[in-house]
Amino acid sequence: MAQTFYQPDRDASLGLIFRLNALWEKADRRALAGNHDEWELVLDRIFSNLLYRESVEVKEDDNGKVTDVKLSDKDMEVWEKIKRKIREAKAGKTSALKQKKSQLFNQMKNKHYESIMFYDIWLRKFMQSLGQLYLKEVEHNPSRALFGGAFEKRR
Repeated sequence: MAQTFYQPDRDASLGLIFRLNALWEKADRRALAGNHDEWELVLDRIFSNLLYRESVEVKEDDNGKVTDVKLSDKDMEVWEKIKRKIREAKAGKTSALKQKKSQLFNQMKNKHYESIMFYDIWLRKFMQSLGQLYLKEVEHNPSRALFGGAFEKRR
């Protein structure tokens, strides 16, 4: 029996595409079910998967001891601001509930939903801006779309 060695012609980015696709499917299910907390958590997982190429900024003291580690990217700043808005809306919802202010609760509930929806939209745009992570959107042959093949003439 001849020995064969499998060598894929695509790198690990296909695994990332499939993983992200599965996560987006989960995010959509959570959103449609109205489960805002789980929807947000799935979006967090998508964001962490999208940052796989970003470098980490390491700060050291004079002796070479690591004093701080953080992502050194503008996108991380945007993410932190979005997350802050989500936390504020969630806290406002809890506060309104404790104060038994139903109108304020409904306003904060809407604000919470809108802030997570914005997070979802921003992540989709962020993912698209990274390029080559989505399947081709205009391929006529779905089997070729995955690999970015050329257009196939219609008969």
